[in-house]
Amino acid sequence: MSQIIDYAGLYPPASLSLTEAFHNFVQYQTDDDLWMLSRFVIPAKRLSELNQFAEIFPKTKLLGFTALGRGAGQAEDEFLENLKLDLADVRAFCEAHKEQAFVDMFETPLPIAVLNERSRTLDLMNRSAEALNKNGLTVFYEAPFTADWQTHAENLIRALRKLKDKHVGFKLRTGGVTADAFPTTAQVAWTIVAVRDAGIPMKCTAGLHHPLRHFNASVQTQMHGFINVFGAGLLAVARSLDQTQVQEILEDENPVNFTFDEKGFAWKELHATHEQIKLARQAITSFGSCSFDEPRQDLRALRLL
Repeated sequence: MSQIIDYAGLYPPASLSLTEAFHNFVQYQTDDDLWMLSRFVIPAKRLSELNQFAEIFPKTKLLGFTALGRGAGQAEDEFLENLKLDLADVRAFCEAHKEQAFVDMFETPLPIAVLNERSRTLDLMNRSAEALNKNGLTVFYEAPFTADWQTHAENLIRALRKLKDKHVGFKLRTGGVTADAFPTTAQVAWTIVAVRDAGIPMKCTAGLHHPLRHFNASVQTQMHGFINVFGAGLLAVARSLDQTQVQEILEDENPVNFTFDEKGFAWKELHATHEQIKLARQAITSFGSCSFDEPRQDLRALRLL
């Protein structure tokens, strides 16, 4: 679970102010569990707001950031114009804080109108990925979660397969603040198998505050667990699991079936060694969470941390 949590304190349900969220992130740099923490997630257009906190940036290390794009827009021209603005914001921030921070990750949804057509999807991703890569950014593309999500996701993954020579990946939204924002276990399992077969990395966002799948009363739905999702992802890569097997892991709510020991990670009789885990984590990378404390508290309650 090294560097598995991207801290997204600005986002629901925490919805902290930038002052609160960034101060938390800086304080976490001295935490014993820093090894689990990855980047600070922030919209590209808000990067300049961090200038006011220059005095609290650590003096002995660089802080990492993930920039979120302005949005998909309605078509190619609007998307690319938004991208120009985002890149300008990223460059300005990096120049102002080159001894204090770096931005090397970028996440953005694609326009639905573009995702409806494979050729347009590939063309826009190729053009945008080149611009982002030239600025030192790896980009994770997202298909907006709608009724046609799987068709759009299929087109996106096909395009990503053809762009594997670039620094690109697939972003999966695993929840939100309403029940309809949560994909089914079948959809998550399909995604894990699809990106594995395409040979592209995946990251997750939203709805993964807790280790194991459980019913959440506040949103009145089953929430995915990050151990379920990442455990299924690791084993899908290490053991070549099919979608049915992956879905079974995603739906398991019994902590006894998940084992971490000196040999590696296991779910029931399926096991991944340390070397297999290292390889698989290149494919299933991290998840965004509005809390860095809740995941760790739950892991300690399960005696896994």
